[in-house]
Amino acid sequence: MKSIRRFPFKLLICYAITMIVLFFGWSVAGTRFFEERLIDLDKDSLYHELRLISDNYVKGYFSKSLVDDKLSKTFSLLHAHYNARVFVIRKDRLIISDTDATVNTLLNKFLPDESELLSQTYTENATIPGLIDEPFFAVSYPIYDDMSHRGHLLIIKYYSDYYSEADKINSTYLPFICIIALLITVIYYVIYRIVGIPLKKSVKAAKEFSNHNYDYTYNPGSLEELILIKNALTYMGDELKNLENYQKAFISNISHDLRSPLTSIRGYAEAMIDGTIPPELFDKYLNIILFESKRLNKLAESLLTLGNTDRRNSKLDITDFDINTEIKKTASSFEGTCVKKQIQIKLEFDAPETIVSADIVKIQQVLYNLIDNAIKFSHTSSSIKISTRVVNDKVFVSVKDYGIGIPKEATSKIWDRFYKTDLSRGKDKKGTGLGLSIVKEIITSHNENIDVISTVDVGTEFTFSLPGKSV
Repeated sequence: MKSIRRFPFKLLICYAITMIVLFFGWSVAGTRFFEERLIDLDKDSLYHELRLISDNYVKGYFSKSLVDDKLSKTFSLLHAHYNARVFVIRKDRLIISDTDATVNTLLNKFLPDESELLSQTYTENATIPGLIDEPFFAVSYPIYDDMSHRGHLLIIKYYSDYYSEADKINSTYLPFICIIALLITVIYYVIYRIVGIPLKKSVKAAKEFSNHNYDYTYNPGSLEELILIKNALTYMGDELKNLENYQKAFISNISHDLRSPLTSIRGYAEAMIDGTIPPELFDKYLNIILFESKRLNKLAESLLTLGNTDRRNSKLDITDFDINTEIKKTASSFEGTCVKKQIQIKLEFDAPETIVSADIVKIQQVLYNLIDNAIKFSHTSSSIKISTRVVNDKVFVSVKDYGIGIPKEATSKIWDRFYKTDLSRGKDKKGTGLGLSIVKEIITSHNENIDVISTVDVGTEFTFSLPGKSV
């Protein structure tokens, strides 16, 4: 979140760096580019000029100490046009002409014999220590007369002159660079408008959600990624709202379910102590206190079960067992209750033995909760049908009663913790409202499904699936 808040500042830093790189980089790299380009152009043109001079003017003049006026004028024009210095160098390395000065000195005093200045056509970044210390670019051309090598024509141009020319050319492109800078500015501004401002809005939305303003809405723009962020934040807000509502309902329900038995236990205990309840009735009210204590214990166990089921790292102890046998065992544990309500449990199995792969302890709890629910909401002198059937590699277990049923609008809520329909509250106010939540959590942890079909005053059928195993 902090990095998102700093996005505009980071964008500004990137813009500043881009501008610095653009102008500074162009002033250096651009000048260097044009400098190299000018040298490349001079390579051909200067070589061509030296060849013409060698072929048409210089031949026959090496017997003289100086060239004639016509050749001097040619050198002067070449010097003026290219801003270059031209040398005529005899074979014995004597300079017999220099457009900057007339020199009559052996060149080898300044240039070592091993120097490649005269032996190669092009020489870059060269100097002649003691004569020319400034770096220059040189073009050399040999002079032949009557098939004999007479010397060399050498033309040099200083890198400082190239740099000046390149800098002038580079400066002419400054308006173009300014246009590019303007376009970059527009691009950064558009990025800020498209991304920066919507991100700031998203940050504000996150703050509003953190301040419990879950109804806050905002429009980040039409960019697909921003719409995804908006949807994610909106979803988060809805989930936080639901979580907060659930927490409130949880606290309200748990407080109610704890207060009721505690009030009974305390009231009867105080009545027994202060003599309101006579000793001969102690057994009756002690049994009531014991019953309410069991209710509290059952509530605590249910909460612990939900807590353990919620743990994602909770592992199931998967084994193969006969689900029919477990149904029979669980149903028989309700024999006393069924006798009191005159309820008959009917078992219908596709096969005598139906093997499933599941956590046997947790599935026993599922069966117990479903059968307990069915008995609780069945009419006196009615029946409950429990069946298993195999479809392909799945085993479907059904618990069906013919009791009060569940209203249609409540069927999607019965899996919520502590939820009780008005009908269930009227029928039995002593339940915790956690039984079906536990059932749902256990079946889901097995990656299976549980469904309910119910009609008010007709009955309810719960059906869940388990992975089957061939016998």
